[in-house]
Amino acid sequence: MGDKKTVDYKYNFKTYWNFLKKYKPLLLLVLFSTLIIEVSWVADKIVFKELVDHASTFFSGGSQELFIHAILTLLLVLTVILGLRVLSKWIQQHFNNLLESSLIFDLKRKYFNYILTLSHEFHISHKTGSLISRLSRGGRAIERMTDILVYNLVPFIFQFVTVFIALIYFKILSVIIIMSAVIIVFIAFGLWITKIRSVTYKKFDDADDREKGMISNFFTNVDAIKYFGKEKNIQQRYNEANTTTRNTLLQAWNYHRWMDSGQYFILGLGLIAIIAVTFKSFLAGSITLGTLIFVYTIYGNLTGPLFQIVDAIKTFYDTMADFQALFAYGEIQQTVKDIPNARKATVKHGQIAFKNVSFRYRDRLILKNFTLHIPAHKKIALVGPSGAGKSTIIKLLYRFHDVERGQILLDNEDIRNFEQESLRSELSIVPQDCILFDDTIYNNIAFSKPHASRQEVLKAIKLSQLDQIINTFPEKENTIVGERGIKLSGGEKQRVSIARAILADKKILVLDEATSSLDSETEHAIQEALEILMKGRTSIIIAHRLSTIMKADYIVVLSHGKIEQIDTHRNLIKKDGLYRKLWSLQKGGYIE
Repeated sequence: MGDKKTVDYKYNFKTYWNFLKKYKPLLLLVLFSTLIIEVSWVADKIVFKELVDHASTFFSGGSQELFIHAILTLLLVLTVILGLRVLSKWIQQHFNNLLESSLIFDLKRKYFNYILTLSHEFHISHKTGSLISRLSRGGRAIERMTDILVYNLVPFIFQFVTVFIALIYFKILSVIIIMSAVIIVFIAFGLWITKIRSVTYKKFDDADDREKGMISNFFTNVDAIKYFGKEKNIQQRYNEANTTTRNTLLQAWNYHRWMDSGQYFILGLGLIAIIAVTFKSFLAGSITLGTLIFVYTIYGNLTGPLFQIVDAIKTFYDTMADFQALFAYGEIQQTVKDIPNARKATVKHGQIAFKNVSFRYRDRLILKNFTLHIPAHKKIALVGPSGAGKSTIIKLLYRFHDVERGQILLDNEDIRNFEQESLRSELSIVPQDCILFDDTIYNNIAFSKPHASRQEVLKAIKLSQLDQIINTFPEKENTIVGERGIKLSGGEKQRVSIARAILADKKILVLDEATSSLDSETEHAIQEALEILMKGRTSIIIAHRLSTIMKADYIVVLSHGKIEQIDTHRNLIKKDGLYRKLWSLQKGGYIE
């Protein structure tokens, strides 16, 4: 649904209503106060009509005493009307603020939570900037939709009905016919132009999303841009995207010229027609001067709501386009789903087994009938050239993807029987790309165990050899690392990531190139800490630097998704095969 160029109005409005119906009492209070406000606008025109008619009677020789009494009574009525309007407006604004703030909160929370739980595949194929843009626009859109309801559509309906009841009461049927025709033609014309414009607005939304995604991508990778001296090239690419956004926005705005001109023409014809029929009736004596003034005043008052209702229709289409961009995510199905009654995972021993696992990613066969048994408390290293399937094995263990065939067992139970989040929370990892939040070093480490004591966090800092570094920082462990840890060096980021894994203290540990960013001296120190950490745990080590996995209990050599060799380092270097070839290529660079 996310790639559709058309807008699914039924689905979008149904989704909006599902948010709104939770707050029916608030909505009814807002609508009732709106009714009072709109009735008051017609009521005070009726009071003014009566004032004019009483004045006409007085100047025609009527009683001064009756005239003064009528004036005082009408002023009292007008005071009551104005008081009710002020009170109702306060109530309307108060409860509508509560309603809209609740709707925005609910919408953002729902879609943030849902998008966060979508599969790994979704997140690697959608740009962060576009997600942020759509979530923000969705929040504004639900506010706009409620404003349309509360300040445009409902007030127009209430005022329209009230005016027509008044006109029927004063028996001015010809004016009712003219006003009805004006309203119908005015709204129909606005709908026609707006529907054409909505297609262009959808193009603008798409262009705006691409532009924001591009901005996010460029700023995230600003170092690469500067390293290669490509500022001007990136500026040109952004200017092209920005120009496309501007042009589509301008196309959408240009429809306003036709709409505004047509609307003024329709209202002008209506005014001429009303002047003709009302003056004829006035001259014939069938209506009073007060009624004549009432009709002109009411017609003038209706023009404002008419413009508002058509503007609301434009906003409705724009809002639906914004809803489309966000609500489309609600129809995206999870590619990895928990089974009904999935249990929380609890790792008792840490035994892992891949049994005849086959997995295909985008028509590319990665693993075929892959079988591997990892005993509890053993250190297993996965080595092999890029594309051999090492990272895929870890992603399957974490259930970022589900296997096509076969099983992955954890303590002899299929991992698909567990809730995904609880399964992942039972594993600890030091990934190749250190993923840090724009927060303090302390909080980044504590992320893996939010309720850890300060003593536990500081111990993890010390074991990861991070204490020597942060002691040189003015804010020490309270140093802010910047977005994605940009204020730290590669080795410093890696050590924060290692400290996080140490603190997690899980029975299964994954080291994905855990020391790849460290110099030889620091790597040696970290290896000592990792050896202590891995003791008594099931450890899976991925490494291109073979010197880091010499002490593994078993080394699994992969090639094209298959196990080529499996043995200890000591035995593998004695045999002809892929491992010995890789060792020969690396030993000069990594082994003294």
